[in-house]
Amino acid sequence: MIYINKNKISENHTPFVIVEACVNHQGNFSIAKKMIFQAKKSGAQCIKFQHHIVDEEMIRDVPMSSNFKIPLDKVIEKTNFSLEQHIKLKKYCEKVNINYLCTPFSIKAAQELNSIGVRAFKTGSGELTNLPFIDYLAKIGKPIILSTGMSDSKEIEETVKLIKKRKTPFAIMHCISAYPCPYEIMNLDNIVELKKKYNVPIGLSDHTPSIYNALGAVSLGASLIEKHFTFNKKLSGPDHKSSINVPELNMLIEGCKANFLSRGNNKKIFKQEKEIVAWARESVVSRNFIKKGDLITKFNIVTKRPTAKNLEIPASEYFNLIKKRKRSKKSIKKNIKIKYSDLL
Repeated sequence: MIYINKNKISENHTPFVIVEACVNHQGNFSIAKKMIFQAKKSGAQCIKFQHHIVDEEMIRDVPMSSNFKIPLDKVIEKTNFSLEQHIKLKKYCEKVNINYLCTPFSIKAAQELNSIGVRAFKTGSGELTNLPFIDYLAKIGKPIILSTGMSDSKEIEETVKLIKKRKTPFAIMHCISAYPCPYEIMNLDNIVELKKKYNVPIGLSDHTPSIYNALGAVSLGASLIEKHFTFNKKLSGPDHKSSINVPELNMLIEGCKANFLSRGNNKKIFKQEKEIVAWARESVVSRNFIKKGDLITKFNIVTKRPTAKNLEIPASEYFNLIKKRKRSKKSIKKNIKIKYSDLL
């Protein structure tokens, strides 16, 4: 279990939903505040932003992936918020009572975020193998939510080993870094494997264009769900197409709660089922008129509703009844539920 503010994050608690604002606010502070308000209104526990200091995290000659129309550094410069703006966003989150998280992409960005009192650090997948950066975060001692896109098992293990060495609480996010991500490469069962291997909260950072995989992840035991959010999927930018909108966010929150409540592996007859049991099962019934002394066979008995009660014979005993070569103790009319006391 880890704690973010007063939120307990574990498989035994309602999934911690992180609304990822990414750069979908387009650098517009007013839109960012509206995203915070909507995330809270929809019922999410957290909204997350990104803190970039371009020259600290990259050289300017960074290759572009297909979801970018302009170079990454230009996107960041166009959409990035200053530390002062992050302070205001954090205060607004506190005002509306939703957790503020922010991803740093450099040690300096982490220093600045730590200075304003962030409760935890959520890392980007690209930083998983940046061991000096991970080590810096781990030394701070605040919980780390570790994204694992673009990585293999060995790389995850190496990074986890470093965090454990610092005895820093952490969670792991299964992630595939494709924007949007096709369903056939999501490998959701890896959530189960990560749970077995590391015994820490496991979540899903989901870049598919819908909520389906997020809900499936909760059923597999995910403790955290992160989804990109936008007010308009048709806007230009690297993340809008892999984001969900307001109606989908509302469904995600409700679905996470429902799927969490639906977990369990104790198969029994629940009290809510008992009134259905009273009519939905079958009893052994006379197929036709049975004379006293007749041998009970498949030719004179059948199974029909309703459920057997008292000393009536349930359908589950049909084959045993025939095997034991029971005989009728008395005459039985057609279509009558047969009791044990009716047989010799």
